Amino acid sequence: MTGLFDNIHAGLDQQGAIDILSTEVGNLESESDYYMAVSHLINFPGPKTCHALLAFLDKCSADVPVGLAQRKAVEVLARLGVAEATSKISSFLSSSDVYMVENAAWALSHLNCQDPEVHQYMIDLLDDPSQNQRVLIQSLSKLSVKSAISTISVHTAHEKTSVRGAAIAAMIRLSGDQSHLADLSDHLYGSNQMDRQSAVQDVIDANAVELLSDLMQAPISPAFRMRAVRSLLNNPSNKLSDIDSLSAVDQVLLDDPRLITVLHHYSDPLPTELLIDGLFHPDFSRCYLAMQALIKRDAQEIWSAIENCWQDKAHNDYGAHYFLMRLFGLVEGWTEEALLDIRKILSNAITDKRPQFRKSPPAALLSFAILFPGQYDCFLDNCLSLKNTLSWDIRYAALLLIQSDQTEHLQLRYQRQLQQLVELDVDSVLQLKAQSILDRG
Repeated sequence: MTGLFDNIHAGLDQQGAIDILSTEVGNLESESDYYMAVSHLINFPGPKTCHALLAFLDKCSADVPVGLAQRKAVEVLARLGVAEATSKISSFLSSSDVYMVENAAWALSHLNCQDPEVHQYMIDLLDDPSQNQRVLIQSLSKLSVKSAISTISVHTAHEKTSVRGAAIAAMIRLSGDQSHLADLSDHLYGSNQMDRQSAVQDVIDANAVELLSDLMQAPISPAFRMRAVRSLLNNPSNKLSDIDSLSAVDQVLLDDPRLITVLHHYSDPLPTELLIDGLFHPDFSRCYLAMQALIKRDAQEIWSAIENCWQDKAHNDYGAHYFLMRLFGLVEGWTEEALLDIRKILSNAITDKRPQFRKSPPAALLSFAILFPGQYDCFLDNCLSLKNTLSWDIRYAALLLIQSDQTEHLQLRYQRQLQQLVELDVDSVLQLKAQSILDRG
């Protein structure tokens, strides 16, 4: 239920947030106060929050701050699982605000609304190109609305890739029609990154485990690929072996750029400085292209280019930061002077708790182990302690290091922690990985 950015107003209590919602719009300190208060109430499930949010949805106002916050209130009520909000939320399907309609459709699917009249209204909305047809299709599919099949099937030929992909996934889910399954694979390699990211969700919605290999090679964020891989592995209908499941997770977490199929190419070799700039590109295909070229370059040239941009922007750009953490472990020939600075950078990244930098700690730990073998036990101690609240992926990276230790020294040292992971950890992938290491021993 909770997200990485839910509790960013730690000093605000429940009553304080509710009081803000009762304030007249003209008396707000900031136009974003309503939205902030609604968002913060996700941290306080219960009748009091439910009542406050429903009362706020009853507020009739043309003021933009109200409308924005009401959209968010619909989302929060759904995330809190407030079933009694279903009727109120369904009324917003007739809103003139297409973004409110979008949120309402999503919320109703999240709350498992099974009202046939509401379903039919959503089906009718699919004929309106001004609406978010993708979200409507996804919501009808999640609600298992069989009566929507004929309408959705028309959209498998939609001009927009994102709508077409949602319709294909919905047809697979609702009717078992896999005739367009190959199209989802094509979408993973489309020219538009947003369409590629949408295709990841379509693969998840279609439970298309057949596309697992394509998914792992697609030029998209590793966070998207990992979410899809884990979703497919956790689906009980998929009969992947434990070895194949763990191999897929390993590959995405190790994220070797040489295994990614890029969509672009350089007509001429670029200077190293421009390749480093390529790591800042919003299109991951271009980032991986730059990585593929950089790992063949001279380490001193690379370090010089990194030094020139680290303080100015690289240390605070979470996309480039992640790729640099990977790059450090892939390049050979760093000078002793460079390694002193790289060690500090990696150490800081391993313990970085900024939510938007979540991809970096596992990458940094794996690179640290390559560059400084035998010097990372303190990080393993922290990662494998059940007392911490570290993300599953940094802990999985620690397990990868134990697994790769040919001497089995680490496996023996951390045998108790491995057993605890198997017996007590709530993450099934971590349990499976820990068990595989114990079985090997």
